[in-house]
Amino acid sequence: MKSGKIIAAALLLGLTACLFTGCGGNQSPGSDTSDSQSVRVINPMRDITESESHRLCPHSMGVPEGAKNAAWSAIETGSDDKAGAIVQLTFEDAINRYTARAQKTDNPEADISGMYYDWTHRSDMTLTNWKRVKGTYCRWVGDASGDGYADLCTWYDSDTGISYSLSVTSDDLDGFDLQAIVESLYAPEK
Repeated sequence: MKSGKIIAAALLLGLTACLFTGCGGNQSPGSDTSDSQSVRVINPMRDITESESHRLCPHSMGVPEGAKNAAWSAIETGSDDKAGAIVQLTFEDAINRYTARAQKTDNPEADISGMYYDWTHRSDMTLTNWKRVKGTYCRWVGDASGDGYADLCTWYDSDTGISYSLSVTSDDLDGFDLQAIVESLYAPEK
């Protein structure tokens, strides 16, 4: 079983337990719980516009030509380090749904993808549209039970200090070229 499913299941189980036990409420021990109270879970993600994405993370990326259902969001990290918000773009083509992310990290080793797989294949690539920066391509191939595929490309622009990722999961990515999609994300500054 892929580790991403395990992590998601553990988080869901923990959240469910928290909701049923009232964890996070403002009750003190022995206080009356007869009045209704709700538990608030803070969502660090919010919808944004494309122009706001460029304010949050200059030099981020653009919507590939022909993409459908493009949606921008920001993930507020709330951390004390220098990293800013993660700008996220989701979009579709005729077959797959993609998630692209950008964040000013000033860290060439940062992984902002949110993909936690034991990668089956890993290789380096050179991204031509992105000023010939080096990227890392990863692929996870499921087992015979039909778990499918996951592809990921991560790259870092040392001129801007921005980390990027593009990911996709599907039942069949055999013969798929993720690098072509990565190259189409490049958007020269306006």
